[in-house]
Amino acid sequence: MNLPELDCKLAKKLNPYLIFVLSLVILVSLSASAIAQTPSIPVWIKNNAKWWSEGQIQDSDFTKGIQYLINQGIMKIPQAKPISSQSHGIPSWIKNNAKWWSEGQIDDSEFVEGIQYLVSNGVIVVETVQCDPILWEHVYHPQRLNIIELCTQVSGTIENIRAEKDGDYHVRLALDSQYKDMINQANVEQQHGDIVLETICQNPVEQADAVESCQGFGDIINIPPVGTHVKVTGSYVLDLEHSSWAEIHPVSSIEVILQNGTTVSASNTGATVQNNPATKQNPASGTLHIDLAEQDYIARGSIQSMTVEITDGTNPVSDATVSVHVIYASGDTTKDFTGTTDSDGAFELSWKIGGNSKPGTFEVDIDASKDGFSPAHQTFWFEVVLAS
Repeated sequence: MNLPELDCKLAKKLNPYLIFVLSLVILVSLSASAIAQTPSIPVWIKNNAKWWSEGQIQDSDFTKGIQYLINQGIMKIPQAKPISSQSHGIPSWIKNNAKWWSEGQIDDSEFVEGIQYLVSNGVIVVETVQCDPILWEHVYHPQRLNIIELCTQVSGTIENIRAEKDGDYHVRLALDSQYKDMINQANVEQQHGDIVLETICQNPVEQADAVESCQGFGDIINIPPVGTHVKVTGSYVLDLEHSSWAEIHPVSSIEVILQNGTTVSASNTGATVQNNPATKQNPASGTLHIDLAEQDYIARGSIQSMTVEITDGTNPVSDATVSVHVIYASGDTTKDFTGTTDSDGAFELSWKIGGNSKPGTFEVDIDASKDGFSPAHQTFWFEVVLAS
């Protein structure tokens, strides 16, 4: 038998086997693709269903899990009926389904389909949260943000507002008690225990690599003044470039919570932060000047003390609002301080620089404002060196 004849016979024997193997590979690939496209339901929701079926948690806690599935797009609900935040109570027979699902007697798809039907027909009433997906097209370096919930809602009190060079507003929000578990240690250590809100592309962009992200963006999100109780809607993320502290970023909307518990748009309250921090509605009669007394060189592990001095160019200005933002040499750690100047136009602050902090140049950004004056911004630097 010559070589061509041998090759032909081998090919005939191998062809059916190759066809079978290729078919198997295609089927496995399709199955894997289908599995990958099926949204997963977090374990905590199944735990909630089990505890609810046993009477360990209330209807409202179970409803939160359903609300999460809707807001994350795992469960699609036709908007044929109006959605209300008021609960009419969940029929007790539904607990059987929740129990069977938590025990694995019915699968995820059956559970989701059942709940979809109940929500669509108003048997279970939940409040859906709407976020603007277009905002993500304008987020600067989105890969730095680890998305925990694509769309969520929190409430709290605004503590601090600062314009940043990438065009965003950096807002600190002291969360109401029911949302306190959304912050982490980085928020405690670097953001005074507050969650960070980022309203994107609201100011002139000074940071070169952020210019492209804000091109074509025209939405204005009005921010109420410090001290306002608000409801905020947006994406819940961890900022990987800032010690993974928790943020709502990007923010889709901010509403003011009135004393009677109802909410109104921030733009309807008549008191909002201006879109450009260098612009004020009230005519300015003077210009603020910022100076800083500090230790220009300091060993790590030491206490850095600073005095911010605000004047009108000649005389001290008292009761001016001062915000200080310190960026460590590593770029991963920041410190924030806020307050008002005393009768001498001074605002004093101090903190201990960690013994393991990276040596190098620390940046100090200071903003000052007061009615009747144009706001001022000034940047200073100091050097941190190794302890001798």
